[in-house]
Amino acid sequence: MVMAIYSYLQGGLGNQMFQYAIARALSERYQTAFILNRSWFNAPQGNATPRELQLSLLNIKDIPFTGEVFPKKLGKISRILQPFLPTQSLVIYQRNAFDFDPMLFKLKNISTKNLYLSGYWQAFPYIEAIREQLKEEFKTRSAIADSYQDYLQKIHSSESVMVHIRRGDYVHSPAAAQYHGTLPIDYYQTAIQDLLATKPNAHFFIFSDDLTWAKEALGASAQKTYIEHASSADAAAQELQLMFACKHHIIANSSLSWWGAWLKQDTGGLVFAPNRWINDQHLDLSNLLPAQWNKVAIE
Repeated sequence: MVMAIYSYLQGGLGNQMFQYAIARALSERYQTAFILNRSWFNAPQGNATPRELQLSLLNIKDIPFTGEVFPKKLGKISRILQPFLPTQSLVIYQRNAFDFDPMLFKLKNISTKNLYLSGYWQAFPYIEAIREQLKEEFKTRSAIADSYQDYLQKIHSSESVMVHIRRGDYVHSPAAAQYHGTLPIDYYQTAIQDLLATKPNAHFFIFSDDLTWAKEALGASAQKTYIEHASSADAAAQELQLMFACKHHIIANSSLSWWGAWLKQDTGGLVFAPNRWINDQHLDLSNLLPAQWNKVAIE
């Protein structure tokens, strides 16, 4: 039997990218195939924000999808014993999205088992080894749209800074607001001032799912450009390419802007990130936010 790795997809584009990346990284480690489970997108998900499966918009070749029912979470005893039993599968549900478990790369008795992964896997040590490969795969499949070309040229010709303001369901969905929480405007103002202290010619490119709020909060000036959304279905993937192109980054507590900063083309650029990612302030974020990133305290 040839082992395969199954990764359960859920959430928006940024989360889907993490779930793809863990499958890709482990398939490289164990030299086996991987399959992406899309069943989450086939049925309503309770309090979860509705999302579209968007990985096909990226430059990933021959994505293998399945819509089969994903295995349920195992009980504690079964979870402990499964590596030693003559079963055909290992089922792992991640407990904390930001944890890094090196044992995933040291699984025993794995050659004859399928590996099922459910989680968000938002820890860069999992995927550090395939970073260059992801830079190519996470480009858009289609060319940058005409509506974004002027922004891209301006980004390339300036001391460009991505500023990502995530609101949307963080504000309007009670479940998302309770779990994630929005970042205060003070965070962005502090990060902007800190960046200007070393990059006085910085030009800020504002990305947001609530541009009206962002414009009122940050105001207009010659040093700011607000990225107006295109109406196309691949707008998020297209804007991600603009994020990659920026020299410096002020990210939101959002997986999409995390990717924009982590895969940025200018590896020497500055990155500012909030020291609180979700409302639980006690989580260790050292595997999510690289040590060289500047962490801004959230009161």
